[in-house]
Amino acid sequence: MGWISNDYKHEGWVASVAPDGRLSSTSTREGMLFLGITGDYPSGGDFAPDQDLIPDDKIMNWRGACECGWRGELWQRVLTPAEADFEARREYLAPGEAAFVSSLVEDAVHEEWLAHIAPSEAILGVEAAAREHRQAGHRLDKTVAAAKAAGASWTDIGRAAGISRQAAHERWADK
Repeated sequence: MGWISNDYKHEGWVASVAPDGRLSSTSTREGMLFLGITGDYPSGGDFAPDQDLIPDDKIMNWRGACECGWRGELWQRVLTPAEADFEARREYLAPGEAAFVSSLVEDAVHEEWLAHIAPSEAILGVEAAAREHRQAGHRLDKTVAAAKAAGASWTDIGRAAGISRQAAHERWADK
């Protein structure tokens, strides 16, 4: 499962980590697919001929990843329940099981990814507010022009806009 930012500039996911450090691109019933062929593993076959198919039992780590290049902290796979420790980023996964993290780990990685995209998401808010500010300025200019055409004084327009008569005149007299 993956996540997409509101500006569509970031796509994040929990990536399996190959023994050589590559991050997974997708998975199949037979294992995880990794871009590139090393010759150490079977290729992805018809489904992905340019990828290694690494068996689930060889996957010993996971981390958050984003299309922009961001990488989250490493989570380690442990092979006994006694070794598991969420705070130490150790996830139990029995041999023979598909190499997917638990929903708790996925949620933790998602939180990391949300922190990664927070500045980008905040900029979207700034852009929206700036757009609304420009639109409000245009509406105000049109409304002042209509009020002046209807015979309103600069004193009344200034009072309505929360500024002085002189400031209103200087701002809108030649618009």
